Parts: sequence; C-alpha cells; structure tokens
Amino acid sequence: MTQLIPNDSHSWSELGELAHILGRRDQTRAAYERYLELEPDDAETKHLLVALRDEPPPPRAPDKCIQQLYQRFSSFYEFNVCEELYYEAPQRLHDLIKAVLGERQELAIADIGCESGLAGLKLKPLAARMTGVDLSPEMIELARARNIYDRLEVAEITTWLAGNQDPFDLIAACDCLIYFGDLPQVVIPAAKRLVPGGVLAFTVERGDQYPFKLTDTGRYTHTARHVREVANEAGLRVARLDEAYLRMEYGEEVTGLFVALQNQR
Repeated sequence: MTQLIPNDSHSWSELGELAHILGRRDQTRAAYERYLELEPDDAETKHLLVALRDEPPPPRAPDKCIQQLYQRFSSFYEFNVCEELYYEAPQRLHDLIKAVLGERQELAIADIGCESGLAGLKLKPLAARMTGVDLSPEMIELARARNIYDRLEVAEITTWLAGNQDPFDLIAACDCLIYFGDLPQVVIPAAKRLVPGGVLAFTVERGDQYPFKLTDTGRYTHTARHVREVANEAGLRVARLDEAYLRMEYGEEVTGLFVALQNQR
C-alpha cells in the first residue's frame, strides 16, 4: 500500500503499528520515520522514535505527546482497557491501599493522572473529598461524567503538586507514572503533600533495566530497586511493593509494580 501511495501518512502510520505488533523493530522505525517526514508535528510519533532509535530518553513523555495520545484515545478508552486489555490495575491498587490503610476512611484523596476515573471509582468509598488531576481535557470530561470527584483540574501533575498546598491522606497514581522516567520528579513533591501517616500509592510497569527504560511503546518501565531508592530519597517508607498483573498487551500479560509509600512523620 505504501508503495502505491508513498505520500499517504496514514498508510505509513498503519504500517508502523503493524510492524510493531509483529515485533519487526527496524521496519517499525523506518515506517514511523517516513510518517514523521509527512506529519512533522506529530508529538506521539516523535516520542516513539526516541525509543526506536535508542536515543537517550527524556525525563518524561512530553506534555504534547500525552495530550495528543489521549485526545485520540478518549473516544474508545474504557472499551479498550476494560473489554480488550482486561485492565485490573484500579482494583489491585485499591486492594493494596486497603491493606496498608486498614479501616481508615473519610480520607482527603488526590487522584493524579486520573484519566476517566476508573481508579477514582474504586477509591470513592474511602474519600471525604477527592480531587482528580489529568493533563488531558478529554479525559477530565470523562471523569466529570462519573460525578465522583469534588474537584477536577486539567494540569500537568508535577506542576500541580508543586503549586498545590492542600494536605492529603492518600495520593494515588494509577497507570500514570508509566509516562515518567526518573520517579523523584513526582514522588518528592507528592511526599510534601502527605499528612503524617499519609500514603502515596501508584503503579508502574515492571522492567529489568535499572533504573528505568523507555520502551518502544513510548512508556517507561521501572525496577523495584529504583522505587526503593526514590522512597528513601523522599523520606517515605515502603509499606508495600508487590508484583502483579496489570493488563494484557498484544496477547501477553503486562506485569506491574504496585507500590504504597508511607509518610513516616
């Protein structure tokens, strides 16, 4: 198809995605490079090519990349993750939080990177007040439709954490830190917002390359060692660090790290 219509960017994008599914990395890179020649402003493809070219990864995925990704993803997000990918991270993160906090309720909760509110839905019974934050306006509107948040904000989460002065019993980040490399950029400002005994709970994809790796999916994987070092740097205690199933991807199970870090003050 690309030989017949070599200037059709959509065909090159589809070829890149198909080559990625089939594990043909060189063909994936070549197809996306041609696509980017035709669509030079595509932030998502630029980010993917950083990994595919084995270039040094940025500290986190660019804001424009995330906004573009979820603008496209929002119309079918929940069907995709729940019905096709068998997504279990929200329930498993909730169970981890309950194991650490016990019967504590009436919590001040920040759901950062809240997406459409799947994690917030699980956490709502624990909340006295719950704030949701996400970089994508489209995902915030999906979350708003659930009517479970007391406040919703469109914001980049590290900027929001640095500027917000509210104390929280629980800060949750479900499937959000996969777009960050070095975790202190989120964990340290989050730790400053926790009340004594408060918990930062999050998921990341488990990886074998220390401390983290930008994969060809455009997401970062992390090691347990890196998580423990970051907790120590932020002055938080590792209350739980479990490996468990997150979701499916291309017929394979994705394993995550489910983490609860507690303020020792």
